[in-house]
Amino acid sequence: MAYSISEAKELVIRAGKILVESGLIQRTWGNISARISDTQFVITPSGLAYETLTPKQIVTVNIADGSYEGDLKPSSEKGIHADSYRLRPEVNFVIHTHQERASEISIDGKNWTLSLEEDKKVLGDLVPCAAYGMPSTGKLKKAVEEAISRYPNSRAFLMKHHGVLCLGKDLDHAFEIAQYLENVADRMYQQACKGKLYKKDGKIREYGSSERSGGHFTLLLQGTAKEYKIDALETDAPVQARLHAKIYQSSKMNYILHATDEDIVAVSQSGRSMSPLLDDLAQIAGVTLKTVQNAMDNTSAVKQLKHKNAVLLAGEGALCTGITDSDAKAVEMVLKKGCAARIYAKATGSREKLGLLDASIQRMVYVKKYSKKKM
Repeated sequence: MAYSISEAKELVIRAGKILVESGLIQRTWGNISARISDTQFVITPSGLAYETLTPKQIVTVNIADGSYEGDLKPSSEKGIHADSYRLRPEVNFVIHTHQERASEISIDGKNWTLSLEEDKKVLGDLVPCAAYGMPSTGKLKKAVEEAISRYPNSRAFLMKHHGVLCLGKDLDHAFEIAQYLENVADRMYQQACKGKLYKKDGKIREYGSSERSGGHFTLLLQGTAKEYKIDALETDAPVQARLHAKIYQSSKMNYILHATDEDIVAVSQSGRSMSPLLDDLAQIAGVTLKTVQNAMDNTSAVKQLKHKNAVLLAGEGALCTGITDSDAKAVEMVLKKGCAARIYAKATGSREKLGLLDASIQRMVYVKKYSKKKM
């Protein structure tokens, strides 16, 4: 049952809003498509927010060769969607997400064998994990194509270090698969990590959050907002204000926030550097995130934030930065997910890491290209 082109575009827009509201997709991370014939589908464009998409911005793509109509570029993962429709004639709706739990568990690269009949009914007998390839590359496309071909009864696929692909007969079916997969992943995560988490103790000092405006910044600390000059702090300014001022002096960031999610605090408690296990953390926050001791008393955190967007504070969470408030919150979001993946890896003994070269290339591309797009 292929859709008419107008219906397909409206459903893709609707799906984007549903997925954002459900938390399965954030910002522009992921992509959505719908079949309109045996030879074509429509898909979300590259780099535009789901909440404000219009039918004119949804791109028509040819299944055979990935060519597309119009001036707007389709999602860079259009080839994966094309293969999904080519290999699965019963599929009319495809969702690719970076949803939290399933992405976190993808790091070990293992297929999930399902034992419960209710799980099999929705997801199929197996949830395969496609081998790793950097986003938007032929390597990733080939790995996913091989997984779809090899497991014709599966409806959900993990993408190692990356995310999830869900193949449905319609929008509701595809969304059900994505949501159900997340529930199964959470069950697996909780079982694996029970009693094996990092130790979380100690009092967390408040570092505050701030916003730059010209030569000033406003610091929110202990529920009170106060404005400071970046280059001329009062002698009685709190140590947190001095830290924020130094960060602004050495970077182009306009927002700083103190992330205290329990998973971030737990990982910061280890005192170790953190190599990304998920590629969106490498892209958006940085390749290797350091943990600094006594961040308020030295310049280590400032130094780390010159070329990265996050630094872990020993036992006290992390500082996240961004050009916009949304950017800083995105850093916090991927850091939370990355720390949860680190906890899962510790609990399961997984040694699967994202390659340093791959991570570095993705960070460079993100900083020079994607971070400059409107997110």
